[in-house]
Amino acid sequence: MNTKVMKRKIQTWFLGACAILAPLPWGGVGGGLSVVGLVSCTDYFDTNPNDIINEEDYIDREDEIYKGMLGILGKVQEAGDHAIWLTDTRANILETTDNAPDDLKSIYNYEPTDGNPYADPTCYYAIVIACNDYIAKMAQFHRERHGNISEEAESHIAPMLSCTLRIKAWAYLMLGRIYGTAYWFDDPLTEKKSLTDTSVFTRCDMKTLAEKAILLLTNGIDVDGMHVAPDLDMYWYRWLDPENQELTPYITWQYLTPPAMILKVEFMSWLCNYLTEDAARPYWTEIRNTIVDYLYALHMFPFGGEETNYPNFPLPGFNLIGENGRSIDDYRYFLPNVYQLTVDLSAGIRQQWMPYLDMFPTEGIGLKTQAISGIMYNYEQHQRNRIVQYLCPEYPSDDAFYLRPSDYGKHLYNDYDIRSIEQKIVMTNLGGQDCVSKYYYKRYHTNTQGAVSGYQNGTWGYIGDGSNIFKIEPTIPTFRGHDYHFLLAEAETHLGHFDVARTILNDGFVTRFPDKQMPDDPDYWYPNYRSWLGGDTPSSSTPSTNPRGSGNLGIAGAARATLHALPLPGETALSELQLKQLYDWAIADEYLKEYLAEGKAYSYLCKMADRWSNGGRGDRAAACDSVVARIAPKYPAGIQGRVRSSIQTNGYFIQWDLKD
Repeated sequence: MNTKVMKRKIQTWFLGACAILAPLPWGGVGGGLSVVGLVSCTDYFDTNPNDIINEEDYIDREDEIYKGMLGILGKVQEAGDHAIWLTDTRANILETTDNAPDDLKSIYNYEPTDGNPYADPTCYYAIVIACNDYIAKMAQFHRERHGNISEEAESHIAPMLSCTLRIKAWAYLMLGRIYGTAYWFDDPLTEKKSLTDTSVFTRCDMKTLAEKAILLLTNGIDVDGMHVAPDLDMYWYRWLDPENQELTPYITWQYLTPPAMILKVEFMSWLCNYLTEDAARPYWTEIRNTIVDYLYALHMFPFGGEETNYPNFPLPGFNLIGENGRSIDDYRYFLPNVYQLTVDLSAGIRQQWMPYLDMFPTEGIGLKTQAISGIMYNYEQHQRNRIVQYLCPEYPSDDAFYLRPSDYGKHLYNDYDIRSIEQKIVMTNLGGQDCVSKYYYKRYHTNTQGAVSGYQNGTWGYIGDGSNIFKIEPTIPTFRGHDYHFLLAEAETHLGHFDVARTILNDGFVTRFPDKQMPDDPDYWYPNYRSWLGGDTPSSSTPSTNPRGSGNLGIAGAARATLHALPLPGETALSELQLKQLYDWAIADEYLKEYLAEGKAYSYLCKMADRWSNGGRGDRAAACDSVVARIAPKYPAGIQGRVRSSIQTNGYFIQWDLKD
């Protein structure tokens, strides 16, 4: 196939008029893991009606290595909103409306989940199967076409395989977060195999799952004698639109695959749950050092910090060193301008890129949720999720509005919190109904874009064409800037650095150190936090601070949220372990408010409950009680007993029986 024609066909997936993708001809492993194919585009692969992988006529042309990758991304799109309906319904803020289907109400009311279609994990296993198949077929293609592959295609094979293994790791992260267990397998499943076949399937608890994923994200894989590192990126925009490079709309494709670093440290934080505090300490140290060093490098890049260990730093698609050297103005200008992960594909790169640079420097930036990675959709290509339909009371269907903020949930935010119903940034009232609006409804500001007060003269409206609400297909975040902060708050807590953890969780470094002088205590205040202090001007002579002038306001502080009253050692009779528990649950309380309707909030309760029932920290009953205390008050008195009984009897993870 002509290269230009091939690229044009690939482009249809994102900007053209292609139907829902299903270029990968897969099925499943039978029973509870059966996978159903989708309608494919013209000249893409046909799905096999059987429920096993089609081994015939797959990847025998170069264009198919690209289309196969897009098939994986199509399966990721299918799974995108699954966790929101399954888990946010069970968290502490959302409630079902009268319109909601019975199966969704059943999930919400803590009735048995096994067999409920909303609880079916097939969408995540479909991703794993697709990734395994793609890796196997790429190995076959590379082996059979050795020496007869174009230089360009050869250069793309390893990056696409690297992206594939990270997508696979993400699917397992979601399975672990939601269900607490998963079957790990690397086999491409070209024939039906029993789940009892331990040579293929390993049933993993979350500890084993984390260990396997960390190993994958550390070592990468070997394919046909070629080592594939876990942190390579496929630069789609360079290939699809080489003339425009950074100005092309395809730059947003770099959001599609989660980075190896954030995946790995997230799995590490789960692994620490099952280790003693002493055994977990090296992992917490690595989490802290990895994240802070990376963010320090991002902060300091234009000011002499270009030497890093990160490939293609600061981010793919950027060359901040022009003819006149580094451009501080460009660096500032490339700040993210993505409102709650809703990517405007009609905007230029200056509105779309630089996923995460500023560490909550101002309330204005805090309003723009910075993307690390996300699942994108395009209505015109029939790439759809159900977010607007389920969350918007003015969706053009009389009975489509299924989930809304509960009275209990709304009162968890103070009136000044930018996420509150009063501030209308995350929740608002439309047509007389309170709703979660962050994905589709925003203020188009007409004056200052800085502090919250600057938004007061703006105009509220639907994103895009307000008369066609049903066309809004918001991006679903897989990781965003807040993830770094919550992980750091966890890490510092378990390193015993309570002052640091409280600073990150509450009102930040600029409040804690208004004179921009951090204590000279490197074992406690990790030195590279110094870039969080901010600076005065771009030409600041203080090398230990971030010369851009911004400073960290903290997780709660950036949202103008209620700060958490957390004592330091010496201010309380609590032991160090008791303090860690107090801090962990406070972090969880803020996480629940921050990640409303993103499919992550409830799983954070599971994470903390697992932590405080393992590693000698506590017992399961007490951990279940902590989960119940945060969820049950949302429900009417008659249902609270069922919630309590379900969590104490069945546990906090979603129950699903994977049948052979």
